Amino acid sequence: MINDPVLYDLHHQKENEDLDFWLNLADKMEGPILELGCGTGRLLLPLVDKGHQVVGLDINCSVLTYLLRLSDEMIRDRIRIFQSNLERFHLAQRFSLIFLACNTLSTLSTETRISAYKCILNHLHPNGLFAASFPNPAHLADLPIKGEMEFEEMLWHPTTGNPIQVTSGWEKTKTSIIFRWHYDHLFPDGHVERNVVRTEHNLAGLDQHIAELKLEKFNPIQILGDYAYSEYELSSPYVIIIARREV
Repeated sequence: MINDPVLYDLHHQKENEDLDFWLNLADKMEGPILELGCGTGRLLLPLVDKGHQVVGLDINCSVLTYLLRLSDEMIRDRIRIFQSNLERFHLAQRFSLIFLACNTLSTLSTETRISAYKCILNHLHPNGLFAASFPNPAHLADLPIKGEMEFEEMLWHPTTGNPIQVTSGWEKTKTSIIFRWHYDHLFPDGHVERNVVRTEHNLAGLDQHIAELKLEKFNPIQILGDYAYSEYELSSPYVIIIARREV
C-alpha cells in the first residue's frame, strides 16, 4: 500500500483499462453504489461525474483527503466518503452494487476476505451485486521465482516538478507473490528520496474464491478474464467475479 497520496495517485492514474468496465456495470444498476478501497478517486470521481450516487470507503485517511482536493468543485458536494477497513465497516444504508477494484482482493488474507464478505452481504440490497477484480493467480503462479528490479517508468511529481524514477520486481513463495516498487524522487542537487512499496498477493485459486463466496451466500453469476468481457481462462490476465446476493 502506498501511504503517500501523491505517489498513490501517480501510481494509479494511468491504469484506466478497467474504467469503462466499471462505468458500464454501474449503468446497469439502479440505486446507490459502494466502492471499497476507493483511494484517490480514480473510479469514484468519474462515476459521480456521470451522475451515479456513489459512496467511497478506504482505510487511508490521507488518500481520502487527497481525493477531495482532486475533485471538481461542481461535484464535491455529491461525494460521500468514509474511513474504515473492509472487514468491519458499518454504513446506515444498502447498495445495489458494491465493488472492489485495483487488484485489492488477492492482497487480503482468507480470514479478512470472509469477514469482508459478511460486511458486504449486510450492505447489499436483495439481489444486489458484488464485483471484484484481481490478478489471475494461475498466471502469477507461472511467473519465475524472482524478477529482478527493473526500470518501469518515469513519473513527474505534481508539486516539485522533479522526476520520480519507478523500478519494480518480485519474488515468489509457495503461497504468494510479493511485488516491490521503488519510487526514487530525484532532486536537482543529486539527493534521492526513496519510497519503497511492498504488495503481497496470495495465490489462492479461483475455486477457493468461488467456494468462499458461496459459503457466505453469494452466487457467482459471471467469471471474466479481462475488461473486454472475455470468459475466464487459465491464461487470462485477471479474474473478475460478479456475484449476486442470494435472497
